[in-house]
Amino acid sequence: MTPQHLTLTALAALLLSGCASLVPATDKPTPPLREDFRATAAPSPAVATAAAEAAHDWDAFFTDARLRQVVGIALAQNRSLRASAAAVERVRAQYRITQADRIPDLNASASATRQQAAGGSATSSYAVNLGLASYEIDLFNRLGSLEGAALARYLAQQETQRSARLSLVAEASNAWLTLAAEQQRLTLARQLRDSQQRTLALTTQRHQLGAASGLELARAQTAFEAARGEATRAQAAVTQARLQLELLAGQPLPDSLLPATQDLAPVTALPALPPGLPAEVLLQRPDLRAAEQALQAAAFDVGAARAARFPRLTLTASAGTRSPELDGLFKSGTGFWSLLPQLDLPLFDGGARAAQVEASEASRRQALASYEAALQSAFREVADALTVRDSLAERLQAQQAQVAAAEQALRLAEASYRLGGSSQLDLLDAQRQLATAQQALVTLRQTEQANRITLLRVLGGR
Repeated sequence: MTPQHLTLTALAALLLSGCASLVPATDKPTPPLREDFRATAAPSPAVATAAAEAAHDWDAFFTDARLRQVVGIALAQNRSLRASAAAVERVRAQYRITQADRIPDLNASASATRQQAAGGSATSSYAVNLGLASYEIDLFNRLGSLEGAALARYLAQQETQRSARLSLVAEASNAWLTLAAEQQRLTLARQLRDSQQRTLALTTQRHQLGAASGLELARAQTAFEAARGEATRAQAAVTQARLQLELLAGQPLPDSLLPATQDLAPVTALPALPPGLPAEVLLQRPDLRAAEQALQAAAFDVGAARAARFPRLTLTASAGTRSPELDGLFKSGTGFWSLLPQLDLPLFDGGARAAQVEASEASRRQALASYEAALQSAFREVADALTVRDSLAERLQAQQAQVAAAEQALRLAEASYRLGGSSQLDLLDAQRQLATAQQALVTLRQTEQANRITLLRVLGGR
């Protein structure tokens, strides 16, 4: 090997050895956050296992077969989710295009030429050519950085689509629970309306007998009309809740898939969560994975921008055969080849390449800040959901006891009113208290079920 070849080989090895340094390190940031969500002690392996079980597949999470089927329909028919899936396919195709830039582009061509000069004889020429068009030797990993950025963006888009899928599961299931709650509220509103109607009828009879004043009759009429209006409003709320559920499902739903009108029953299976949850649980959240991949892509962009400031070596080559006779095209002595290496040295560009490096570094800092913000937001969401869950069991027990007491109070008030032992105001007040307690119980049961779905989402369920 000649000294010139040795020099070029050493130079190439030196250039290749510095490629990796152009892409900045992408270690995960560690913002100042608590090591766990609710406890100061280090969580045990059992805690981590329970936390992982808390974020399992949605189809195992829902215990109601109707709800599972509705969520499945939404995942298959929702137009927004289809658009998200198409975005993943688009980014994957862009990654494949970028990946192809690192592979030599070979082209084959064949030509036949016949020409005749003025007053001369005609001549023919036949050629077959195989060419390599401007293949770049990736000295400073510019193409590798572009490929890495494209891959990271593809993975980020996948996680974004997974996040959209998980959000749709939560929205559809919450809409189903909202419809169930609105149906139960409608049932309670109709019960209150019927109760107020009976009170009005009883007051009317007493007024005709002279045992009740006109004021009492007007009060009973006012209470009945208010209850009738509330029942009408509740019916409209049920219709709106069904339309919202069908919008998320992407198609009309049969009555067999809708919740029944009875009390809200548990439709989810959430494992019991221990007092402390490790912060590592959040790493399975798709939004955090997407933010992490976006940070990785930004780092590769910095590497590509830095590499663009260094020399670029490209090769153009061709080989083939040429002959004036078609049958002599592949005979000995008709072959030819050419090799054209080209080295581009950036000398002066008005600071464009330097500005591109600054822009990519600023984008990386922005991606880093976005990742840290997403991490902090994730901690807040999980902490809020767990805080709400800690108090729900006791609140439900208290509300159920309040409903039982209100029912007993209404029975006593009705009996006392018929016997003339209490006023109409006492009866109407007992009816209102029971209706308020029952409505609050429906809302609290809906909140408890929605809290389970929220935990599935914020813990990164699939």
